[in-house]
Amino acid sequence: MRLLSIPATLVGIALAIIFFKIYGVFTRPDVPRPVAIIVDQFAPGVSIGAKVADARHSVAAMTYVPHLGYVGLPGSRGPNLPNGYMVKFAQVRLLLDEETRRLPNPNPAKARIDAVEIVSGEASAAYDIAQAFTMTFRRAPREGCLHTADENRVRDVQIWATPNERGGLALITDHRARSADRANGPQMTSVIGFVGKFDGGRTLRGNYTDASCSLALPS
Repeated sequence: MRLLSIPATLVGIALAIIFFKIYGVFTRPDVPRPVAIIVDQFAPGVSIGAKVADARHSVAAMTYVPHLGYVGLPGSRGPNLPNGYMVKFAQVRLLLDEETRRLPNPNPAKARIDAVEIVSGEASAAYDIAQAFTMTFRRAPREGCLHTADENRVRDVQIWATPNERGGLALITDHRARSADRANGPQMTSVIGFVGKFDGGRTLRGNYTDASCSLALPS
């Protein structure tokens, strides 16, 4: 009897494991936790997947920009980095999916936030954010380059993806080859929180190449 009960026990354990794996797939949040937390830290009250109307009290002076999404001013709760430092963000962009952002005037009560972009003009923002993301994800980022309409102006891209590529964060900053250039003039830094597998230009809403900007610029 004991010998016959062993296979049944093993089958029971296997079924339990399968059940909890399936249960986890259907009950896990649509937005990976690290992405959701960081988006909320940088733009309090804003959530990927929520309706645009749900963020109307958290984003001041919200305006629709065709072919992009809704743009406004983010709120702030104080320190928003793990080390107690704070990056000040000047703008938040509630990015819409391809179909919705083609509409001349989407309904905020129906349009859902497909991704979130937060923009800062602080000179040290890129360095501070990159350190925080590396600590959070515990690995170096994937690097790429975002091309602009000006062929001599490109932007460095760093991507941190979650396990199983369920989402991630992209850090985008102006490319400056010389250290003297980095110390002078305004430096625009963007963070894009997204859901799903990183898909280059589709995710970043731009002309993206999977190579360092140092290699992309003409010599």
